Amino acid sequence: MNNLSSTLRRYPKTVGSIGILTTCGFILCDKRRFRRFLSKFFDENVAKTEKKPQPDYIYIKYHIYKESMRKLKQQEEDEKKWISIIINPIGKWWKAVKHSVAWRLLNIAQNGSHHERLKAVRQLARIDHLKDWDFRHLAQICDARTAVSLARSGADTRWFVPVRMKGCIKNPKFVLSELHDILSHMKKKKECVQNFFSRYFPEQDPVEDICEFFTQEQLITLNVQESDLLKEVTSFLHHVTKDPELAQQFMLEGGLVHLMDLRKIFAEDNEALSTLCKILANLSVLPDSAEHFFSSGWIGVLAEWQQCPDLRLQVISAKTMANLDHDDPNYTPYPANVYPLHPRSRTLSKPKADIVFVHGLMGGVFITWRQKDRKPNELSLYGKNAFYTSETDDVFLVGEQRRWKMNGNGDDNGKNNSATTTNEEEAKAKEDEIKNMEEAAAEVARKEAKNDKLLKAAKKPSAKTLEISDVATKELVETLQNEAELESDWEVVHPDVPLSASEESTGEFSVAGNKWINEDNDEDYTNCWPMEWLPEDHPNVRVIGIDYTSALTEWSNFSKYCPCEKGQGYIDVRATTLMERLAISDVGHNRPIVWIGHSMGGLLTKLILIKAKDSKDPKIQQLAESTRSIVFLGTPHRGSPIAKWRQHMQVILSPSIEVKEMEEDAPKLLSLHQEFMKCLHTCFRNVDILSIAEGAPTMLTSFKFPLHIVTEESARIDYGDFYVLKDDHLSLSKPIFRQSFLYQRLLRVIEETINEQKSPQSKYEVPTNLIKQQEKQVKVAPTSSIQTLIYQTKDIFAFLPQLLFKFSTS
Repeated sequence: MNNLSSTLRRYPKTVGSIGILTTCGFILCDKRRFRRFLSKFFDENVAKTEKKPQPDYIYIKYHIYKESMRKLKQQEEDEKKWISIIINPIGKWWKAVKHSVAWRLLNIAQNGSHHERLKAVRQLARIDHLKDWDFRHLAQICDARTAVSLARSGADTRWFVPVRMKGCIKNPKFVLSELHDILSHMKKKKECVQNFFSRYFPEQDPVEDICEFFTQEQLITLNVQESDLLKEVTSFLHHVTKDPELAQQFMLEGGLVHLMDLRKIFAEDNEALSTLCKILANLSVLPDSAEHFFSSGWIGVLAEWQQCPDLRLQVISAKTMANLDHDDPNYTPYPANVYPLHPRSRTLSKPKADIVFVHGLMGGVFITWRQKDRKPNELSLYGKNAFYTSETDDVFLVGEQRRWKMNGNGDDNGKNNSATTTNEEEAKAKEDEIKNMEEAAAEVARKEAKNDKLLKAAKKPSAKTLEISDVATKELVETLQNEAELESDWEVVHPDVPLSASEESTGEFSVAGNKWINEDNDEDYTNCWPMEWLPEDHPNVRVIGIDYTSALTEWSNFSKYCPCEKGQGYIDVRATTLMERLAISDVGHNRPIVWIGHSMGGLLTKLILIKAKDSKDPKIQQLAESTRSIVFLGTPHRGSPIAKWRQHMQVILSPSIEVKEMEEDAPKLLSLHQEFMKCLHTCFRNVDILSIAEGAPTMLTSFKFPLHIVTEESARIDYGDFYVLKDDHLSLSKPIFRQSFLYQRLLRVIEETINEQKSPQSKYEVPTNLIKQQEKQVKVAPTSSIQTLIYQTKDIFAFLPQLLFKFSTS
């Protein structure tokens, strides 16, 4: 052994090499077990990540490299020229100025005086050339007051901070549970909350082991029960937030954040979003609510809704922003039931007049005041109001969006096309034959046109040939169709010219040919003509729409959330509520008022004015004092025959309070009419009256028979102008187009009110005691002609003391 060890020591390199080779051989033979042993001490993944990436080389051809180097040298030489020395600093300075101007204007908008803030906001709203990152930076510096001002001035939506967790949608079960907790704190303060909990909103199951948030890519499926419950809760929140105390509590407990979660869930449901927006409108009236809206991200969402194609979202979001904009020099709050149709943004000047639209029974802002449909209207006994409608969202589209939908670009058309594919394949052979025949006929027509020396104007497309027996009349109609434009010697009669009118009535029933514009086109349609037509003809007026819920039968569920809502159906209670809310909106402050009431809306108008006349509140008094014109469209001054149905079909229909109060010759209606007629001859003697009655029956869908809802005798007021149109009750508020008699007559009323210059004889004021003496002498005009003559004679003698009083004091 000693000899062996000494021999090995003589050759250390050889022995070491043999040892290394032997070790490597063992490792290679059992490498799996060796790797498993090393993995206990080292992490292979960490070693991979720490490995340095290999550089990637890009090979460029020599001629490309040479050209790029030449351009680089040329650029360096150009920069040394004297022109570049002057221009380049200017360009850099201009880029810096564009950014610094926005920053300085934003500083002025936040810290300047009121006049400086208004000017700065107008300039900021025009800026749209900045980069997205610059807008985001400015949005983070912006405060609540400036953000609201920019949103009302039509600024770029990049001015507003995006919604928190924009791509995440909260699980509806969590939303229901959190809303249940908030509403449970209101049980002791409001009886209707207890009623809602007991009937519709039971205790929610504990939320465990489910995902709290979903992404936008994930499909969120709601069963019918969850979807209906969410919508019921949303509708109830709209009801309960009308109470300022409960609305304040809801907002302080983070209600706006939960409403944002509901907005993400109902992103594609415009009807649910409109109800959600009405909740925001109720909350926006509260003091210091702008900060809560800003911190929860609602300012940017409302700015987007103001540009939404849906009419409901446009109007309600504009109302919400108007309530938040306390920095507006023309600031006016809009409580529940009052909607500003124009203007919906900031204006430099105050309006010259207030135009107030009040719909009737079963109506709504976006139902009553639509343009007349080409198809006949039908009245359903179980329909819903405009803001509670179940109709498709196409009804509420505006302008170009609706035309785009009608031209076949919408989703519904695609569905219909896919559903009728088989029918089209079956009729394909016949269509090909017809197409070949049409092409042959077109070829013949083209050959004839080449030989024709006259250049003809384009004819209007006609779906069917004229079937007129009189040759002269047929030639006249054909001439009108073929003429490109009419000359001034033509007179075009309005299509809705009245069937009859009172003797004192005056109006233009035709228009000159050179002023006539043919608007008989399905594409030119509006769902709210007071909002879209009036601002173009009278941009300096304020248009207000009144909206309230009503029903024909007690089966309607609009008052199901609160038992106290059932009493709101009485016309006296409803008129008081609307009067107080109109006074909050400062209607009639230093400007005249024009009231336009359809059906029951005319009765509400009369009662509002009578109540306002006797009020001690100056803001309410100005409703009566500033009234200059009233337009009654099918108003049942002496009741409606439709109310008689309750005697025959009370078991089936169960008529509502509104219907019961509008019975023919109802004492309450007659008393109201008598008092209003007295006011027209005393304190309202400067008010112009225009009454329009229906001349055609209305078709009822429930029973399929026509009925005059308001008769001519009931609609006649024996004061001012009176017309009977050939339209039914529903079409009285729906002009067929702008150059119709109905719309042009309304424009004339508004124009006369704005430009009104009363004669000195009608401007003096009569003492209060003299007015009371005259009220005792004035009688309501009887229906017979003899009694009418007697009444007019008495009225003349009653007016003599006024003239003597004037002459004696002059």
